[in-house]
Formats: sequence, C-alpha cells, structure tokens
Amino acid sequence: MRLLALLAMLALASVARAENWVEVGADAEAKFYVDSDSIEVDRDTIRFTKRGIYTHVLTENFGGHKTAFKETLGTVEIDCGRRINRVIKIEMIGENGEVVWSSGLMKQRIWEDVRQNSHAESTLAYVCSKAGI
Repeated sequence: MRLLALLAMLALASVARAENWVEVGADAEAKFYVDSDSIEVDRDTIRFTKRGIYTHVLTENFGGHKTAFKETLGTVEIDCGRRINRVIKIEMIGENGEVVWSSGLMKQRIWEDVRQNSHAESTLAYVCSKAGI
C-alpha cells in the first residue's frame, strides 16, 4: 500500500511540473521556446518561462569566473499593451543539464521595449494571444 501511495505522489509531482515547450523564434545562435504551461496573468503583466538552446557552447564571465553553458532558462515578464518586457530570473544550463549559474530573482529589473523582428516580438505575440490579450 505504501508503494502505491508513493507512486501516486510521484505521478502527481511530475504532472505538476509538466512543461509544454513551444518554439517562438530563432536567430543564428539559438532557438527560443516558451513553456505554455507556465504562462500566468497578473493584471497587465504576463509571467512565463522561456528557454534558449544555443547552437554551440557559450562562455561568459560571471563574477570573475568563466562559465560555459548551452542553454538559458529564464522567467520573463511582458506587458502586452505597452510592448515591453524584462527578465526577472535567468539560469545558465551546462551541457549536461546542470545549472552552472543563476541570477536569482531580480525584482527591480528595468522594462525594455520589445524590438521589431526579434524573437522577443514573436514571444510577445505568442504569449499575449495565449493569454487572450
């Protein structure tokens, strides 16, 4: 009976963390995806998870340490009406799927305009339509 309960709890946990990645754009260096199951509407702000998968390993300097990563996973906020967005958390993911660097939550990030003909613009279009805005 305990084994059955444990299996049920594990199944529920995996459903709670379900992800539905939808491609929203690409450029010469990466393809970008939105987890449509992560979209949350909070008045004028829509919050969601976005992933970038790069064509090759990138290296950046974070806090004086070189860090190699192949993917990024970020929490993004968009205001559809004002056509602005910001990243409030970003993680760099290594080649083996491990988090190699994390910004932590950045609540005071500045909003930026969504540039035309960018993956940010196609992200805005997808997320806003998915949210019914």
